[in-house]
Amino acid sequence: MKPAFRIYNVFRPIGWLYGLVTGLRNRMYDGGMLKSVSFPIPVICVGNITVGGTGKTPHTEYIAALLKDRMRIAILSRGYGRHTKGFILSDAQSDSNLIGDEPLQIKRRFPDVAVAVCEDRATGIKSLSELCSPQVIILDDAYQHRKINPSLNILLVNYNRNILQDAMLPAGRLRESAKCRRRAQMIVVTKCPKDLSPNEMDDLASRLAVSPGQKVYFTTLEYGSLYPLDGKSAVPSQDCPVLALTGIADPAPMEAQLRKSHKEVSMLSYPDHHDFSRNDISEMEHRLKSMPQESVIVTTAKDAARLSGMDLDDNLKSKIFILPVKPAFLRDAKGFDDTILNHIETFK
Repeated sequence: MKPAFRIYNVFRPIGWLYGLVTGLRNRMYDGGMLKSVSFPIPVICVGNITVGGTGKTPHTEYIAALLKDRMRIAILSRGYGRHTKGFILSDAQSDSNLIGDEPLQIKRRFPDVAVAVCEDRATGIKSLSELCSPQVIILDDAYQHRKINPSLNILLVNYNRNILQDAMLPAGRLRESAKCRRRAQMIVVTKCPKDLSPNEMDDLASRLAVSPGQKVYFTTLEYGSLYPLDGKSAVPSQDCPVLALTGIADPAPMEAQLRKSHKEVSMLSYPDHHDFSRNDISEMEHRLKSMPQESVIVTTAKDAARLSGMDLDDNLKSKIFILPVKPAFLRDAKGFDDTILNHIETFK
């Protein structure tokens, strides 16, 4: 887990000030000067202490898939990038402008699961409980939301950006000190290379775990088969040139995957949660026309959630395909599953 990323030392003084502020806030919550709310049902938080790129939504989906046939669950997100405010319970007509791209992605994968957004998680949990009576609530990205006290905190750490060697914003990407990992009962090191050795996993686990009983797991990315945005177009062959369209925090793994399966890959990358405009669509069409006629666009499920709400030309839509991704455990997947299930079964 080498620091193959950049830290901007010129911004370290600002980062120290930022760390002082976040540290004081955390101490006030830890000491009871600021109050956290607990709830009478299990509340599982999936989050991180860095800015983006750890795979929160795929891991949230993994937990949802584990639980949805066993009990009544609900998923709550802030709904980053939406054009609305307050509590909204999604339905079949919801789009990314209403609830955000990641909640829409989750709702489309689990149409029978209650998915809601609310910037105030305590309010969101109360509203979900009243409307849906869930037995478990999963929070997508709420590790810094100290107003609530989750019954189980799961912290995600990107293997390629070691939080133990990172720096506070804006010098690095930490939203709070790496010491705050002590709040998590479970730590998942994500985006690991598939050939990560057991010795390296053991070494990294020993350095990350700081609280009694804290468990550390390791996942890699597992990509599925392409499927069409329009639901009917034929899946292209592997020889087909690809324009990879991304608006995510870390497009490098997707690019690497596509280069394994396609001879020609061009990248068109935008910032995370990018709100696609008509100019962006024109740029996609222009780039696609400059490539061989059989070329297609491959994007992520999160980006597809935003694209699907736009008035795309049928011909362009027929050339857009989605590359699904999910986490795969390098070891002890059963231990991860059993820990969550046991937490719920023994919850009081």
